Amino acid sequence: MVFTTPFSRNKLSSLRRWCGLFVLWLALSAAFSAAWADNGGIKAQQTSSSWGDNQVEISANYKITLAPALEDALVNGLSLPFVYEFQLTRPRMYSWYRQVADWFSPTATLTYRLSYHALSRQYRLHLGSFYRSFNTLDEALGALGVIRGWAVLQDTSIAQDKSDFSGRMRLKLDVSQLPKTWQLTALGHSDWQLESSWTEVGLRSDEDGK
Repeated sequence: MVFTTPFSRNKLSSLRRWCGLFVLWLALSAAFSAAWADNGGIKAQQTSSSWGDNQVEISANYKITLAPALEDALVNGLSLPFVYEFQLTRPRMYSWYRQVADWFSPTATLTYRLSYHALSRQYRLHLGSFYRSFNTLDEALGALGVIRGWAVLQDTSIAQDKSDFSGRMRLKLDVSQLPKTWQLTALGHSDWQLESSWTEVGLRSDEDGK
C-alpha cells in the first residue's frame, strides 16, 4: 500500500511548477532567437584595446545577421555601408580642450561597404578602394564583424603618455549613406535599423596592453 503525504504532494506540485517555467523559458528563448534571425541584428561578442605606437588600437568581434529584406536589396545591387564608431568618454575635459584648441575630434569612424557581384556570384567587402571577395554571405558577414588593430586617438597625449582613458564603440548600418530612394524605403522599417549596442572599451596607465 502506498501513502501520499502532504509533503510529497507539495514537492510534486513544486516540481511541476518549475518544469512548467523551464518549458516556458525554452519557448521564449526559441521565439526570441527566431525573431532576431528574421529581423537581423548586430551583437558584440568581444572587444579589447591596447597601446600602439602613438595610438590606441581596438579589436572586436561582432555577430551580424541580415533580415531577408536587406539580403534581397544586397543581391539586387544595393551596396550596404557599415560603420564602426568610437567615442572617447573619459577624460571629458581633455576632449573639450582639444576640440576648442585644434579641432580635435574625440570620435573615430571606419566604413566598410558590403556588395554583391552578380557576374562572379560573390560578395565583396570594400574598404576604400580595396576589397575582398567571398563565396557566401555568411563568410562576408563574418569578415565584416572582425576588426583588428583599429587605430584611434592617434598622436594624442593619451596615446603618447599611455594615460587612463575610457571610450565606447559600436557597429551599425549607416542608412544616411544609402541613396535617397533607399533612405525613404528604410524610414520606419525595423529591418533596416541595424546597429549594435554601445560597448565600453578603455585602458589604464598601468596596463601594458598585452
